[in-house]
Amino acid sequence: MLEKARKNAEKLEVVNVQFIKCELEKLELADKTADLVISNCTLNHASDKQTVWNEIFRIMKKGGRFVVSDIYATSPIPDEYRNDPVAIAECWAGAVTRQEYMQHLTNAGFASVEIIEESAPYAKGKAEVASFTIAGKKAACCGCC
Repeated sequence: MLEKARKNAEKLEVVNVQFIKCELEKLELADKTADLVISNCTLNHASDKQTVWNEIFRIMKKGGRFVVSDIYATSPIPDEYRNDPVAIAECWAGAVTRQEYMQHLTNAGFASVEIIEESAPYAKGKAEVASFTIAGKKAACCGCC
């Protein structure tokens, strides 16, 4: 996928983009280097979601933004699904509740977060999940970062 992304960027003559392979919990980018972070149903796979959001906040420039599509659970996902290959492949085994998801954003330092779109909850095994697209910004000025 990385090679395909690089070839597409070259084909489209996009030069201000970087594709890296690393752990979500340890992004291999310097502090305050990203203007935009995007993700499509990836963050729910991370085992330590708070660390992931802390990393996203760390790498974002002041005034930077993120747009993320992901899945959340309406109640905690039963443990039996955490290592289930089907549930993992369907991207919901690692989902946390909406409240926990939003708390991670607040804890990381994001103050401006909006839900762009959100699905109605739907059943997955013994769980119920929903998908949403959220956007947020790192404050353009503050004493903390």
